Amino acid sequence: MRPNFAECGALYTSSNNTFVQYIYNGTVPGVFSNSRRPKLITYEGCKALCGSGSEYYAWKDAAATITTWVLPIIGLLVQAPFESNAFRRTVFALARWIGSPMATLSYTLWNIKITSKCAMMVDMATQYDDFPEQDSHFGQIRDSFYILSVMNQYSIKEKMPAVEAEKLLRIALFSDTLRLSHAEDGILPDNSTPSLMLSSSKLVLKRQALAQSLRENRKKGVVPVFVSLMWFLFSLSISIQASFGEIGSNQTAHDLALGLLLGWLPIMILVTIVDRNPTAIEAIRRKLNNLVDETRSALLDPELRNSYMTDTRRTVRDFDWTECLRDEDFFYGDFFTHFSGQGRVRWHYGVAHSILAGIESKFMAAEGRNWLSDPDMALTNMVDGPGDGHFAGLRSIDLRMIWQLLSSILIVVGTAFGAFILSYFTPTVGLGCRSGGYLIYVLLTLINLLVEMFVWWFSREGQVRSWVRRQSAGGVLTKVASRARISVSRHESDTWTGSIMSRVRNGFHALYEMSGKDKAALLILRPLDIIASIWLAYIVAAQTFGSYQNCDCMSSTWGLHGGYMDFETYDFYRAHGVAYYWAAGTGLSTGIMGVAFVFVVIEYTTQSHLSTEDYADAMKGLKRTRQFKKQTAWLRDVPDYIIDFFVRMWSKASGSNPKYTRDHQAGRYSQGGRRGLLWTWSTKRQRGRGTDDGILEGIPLHRQDSPQASRQGYLTRSARSPSTSKDTELEPYTSPISHEGEYPPELPTQPVEALEEGRYRGSYRYL
Repeated sequence: MRPNFAECGALYTSSNNTFVQYIYNGTVPGVFSNSRRPKLITYEGCKALCGSGSEYYAWKDAAATITTWVLPIIGLLVQAPFESNAFRRTVFALARWIGSPMATLSYTLWNIKITSKCAMMVDMATQYDDFPEQDSHFGQIRDSFYILSVMNQYSIKEKMPAVEAEKLLRIALFSDTLRLSHAEDGILPDNSTPSLMLSSSKLVLKRQALAQSLRENRKKGVVPVFVSLMWFLFSLSISIQASFGEIGSNQTAHDLALGLLLGWLPIMILVTIVDRNPTAIEAIRRKLNNLVDETRSALLDPELRNSYMTDTRRTVRDFDWTECLRDEDFFYGDFFTHFSGQGRVRWHYGVAHSILAGIESKFMAAEGRNWLSDPDMALTNMVDGPGDGHFAGLRSIDLRMIWQLLSSILIVVGTAFGAFILSYFTPTVGLGCRSGGYLIYVLLTLINLLVEMFVWWFSREGQVRSWVRRQSAGGVLTKVASRARISVSRHESDTWTGSIMSRVRNGFHALYEMSGKDKAALLILRPLDIIASIWLAYIVAAQTFGSYQNCDCMSSTWGLHGGYMDFETYDFYRAHGVAYYWAAGTGLSTGIMGVAFVFVVIEYTTQSHLSTEDYADAMKGLKRTRQFKKQTAWLRDVPDYIIDFFVRMWSKASGSNPKYTRDHQAGRYSQGGRRGLLWTWSTKRQRGRGTDDGILEGIPLHRQDSPQASRQGYLTRSARSPSTSKDTELEPYTSPISHEGEYPPELPTQPVEALEEGRYRGSYRYL
C-alpha cells in the first residue's frame, strides 16, 4: 500500500505518548538548529507508520512539472546542432552533450576563442574608422580568416605530419601569388590596382567563392534558439516565484532545484550559435579539401612551383618540405576527415591555433592596429610562419586552454551546486536522494572529464616515457582485445555459429587495430557518457512523478545528518529562515547563468561581421563592434590592472622589472614582448623606414616597383648587415616530424625596434 504522508503526519503529531518510541531526539542542523524544533519522527518510525513505498504525485502536479521544466528542456535539446541523416551519430552526440557537459563546453568555448581571435585580427587589420571595399586586401584576409575558422571545426588525419600540414594550410589560406594552373598570368603592369592584382589570382578567387559558400551554408536558426532560451528562463522565473511565494513547499522548491541543476544546458545550447555548424557538413568538407588539394597539386607541379619561387624570391631549399606532400597516405584525398565541432568529438583541438599563434608572434602583436597597412609584407608573414622558424604544428597544445577548461567546470559545478544547496537545506536537512543524486551526476561528469584529459595527456607523442604509455589504458585495452580475438579464433567452426563467431572476431580485430585513445573512448568514455545521461534522466523523472516521496529520501539518510523527518508546513519554514538558504542557491546558479549568457551574446555580436553574407551589412556590424569595444575597453582593462598590481608587487619583492606598462597611445595595457594581439582603437606611430633600392625579400616580383612598395621603402638584403655562415648554412631537412612541439609560454617575441631592422630576415627559409 502506498503511503499517505499527510495522514501519517496528522496521526503522529496529534498523538501525545502513543508513538513515543519514534520521537527523534538527535541533533538537527539547518533551520531547526537554533530554535524550538517541531515534533520529529525517526526513519524507523516513518517506515512503521507511513509505509515503505513512494507516494507519487497526482497527475496535475506531475503535469505542472512537465509543462514547467520537462517541455522547456526538450525545447532546448531539439535546438542542439544535430547532423541530418545521421541517427547513430546523433544518439552518441546527445549522450556526450548530456553525459559530459564539462568536456563539451570546454571544447566549444575553445573554438569560440579561436573564432573570436580570427574576428579580432580582421577588425585590427585597418584603422579604427577605415572600412575598405570588398575587392581589397582587407576583403581577402576577411575571407581567409573565416575559412580558417570553419576549418577549425573539422578533424584531420590522425598521423598527418603536423608541421608540413601547417605550411600547406598557410599557403592555401594566405598566398595570393601561387598559381593553380598554367593558364594563369601572374605578372601584371606596375600601375595595377590592388583589385586587379587580387582578381588575377585563381587561388584568391577560389577562396572568395569558398568563403561566400561557407557564409551562405552557415546554419541559421538563431531565433528559435533564443525563443527556446526565453521559454526556459520564463519557466525558471515562474518556478522561483512559486517557490519563494510558498516558502517551504517541498515540491516547488525541488522543482526549482531541478531547473538550477540543468542551468548549464541553455548555456551549452547558446554557445552553439557562435560555434555554428554548416547546414551541409559533408559538402563543405569536400570544398575545403578541394582548396587544400589544389594548393598541394600546384606545389608539386615543378613549373608552378618554380614560378612561385621566382615570384617570391625563394630557393629550392625552401621547398624541400613539399616532398612530404607526395605521401598519399597522409595528403592524398581527404585532408579533413570529419566534422568535430561543438565538442562532439573528443580531443578535437582544431587546426587554427598554431597558425594564429605563429602570425601573432611573427609580427601582428607588435604591429597592433592597422597591421595590414603593408599588405604585401603582412601576407608574406602569414605565409612564412613564426619568425624563429619554430613551427609548432597543427597539433600543438597551448596551456592557455586551461581557462576554457576551468570555465566549463565552473558553469556545470556552479549551477549544480546551487541546486544542491537548495535541496540540501530544504527540510529534512541533509544529504538525501535529491542532493545526493545531484552530487553523483556532477561526480560522473567530472570523472569523465578527468579520464578524457588523462588519456589525452598520456597519449601525446614525446610527452611521456614509453613505459608510461604502455601502462596506460590503451595498452591494457590492446592486450584485452588481442587475447579475446585469439580466443574467438580458436572456437570458430563451420557450424551456424561460425558466421557469428567470425563477426565477433572481426569486431575484436577492429578493436585491436584502434589507437589507444580510440579504445579508451569506445570502452570507457562512451559508457560513462551513457551512464551519466541515464542518471540525469532518472533524476528528472523521479522529481517529476514523485519517486523521491518515500521515507528513505525524505529522511535524508545518505550523510552524517538526517535519519529523521518532519511534517511541518511552509509557514513554519518561512518563520525559521529557510529563504536565506534558497536565495543563496538560486543566486549562485542564476548568477553564473547570467554571466555566461552575457558572454555568449557579446561574442556572437562581435564576431558576426566575419560570417555575415552581405559585405555592406558586415561593415556596419564591424563599425558597431569597434564602437562597443571602445566604450567597454575599461571593463576589459580590469583584469590587466589586477595582473599589473600583482606583477608589480612580485617585482618589488624579487627586485625585477615589471613587464606590464601602460600604452598611452593605444589607450590599453600592454605587456612587453607579448605574443598575443591586443585590441586597441589607436594606431601605433609610424616609424621611419629605409629607402634603399634593390630586390625586396618576400615581395612578389610584379610588385617590386609598385608605388606602394616604393613609398614603404623596405630594407633590402644589401641594406642589412652581411649574412654570416650561420645564416647560410642550413640544417638538413627532416620530415615529417620536424620542429613539431608546442608553443612554450615563454616563446620570445621580437621587439618592435628589432622588427624594423630585421623583421623578415631569414624567415623565408622556413616557408
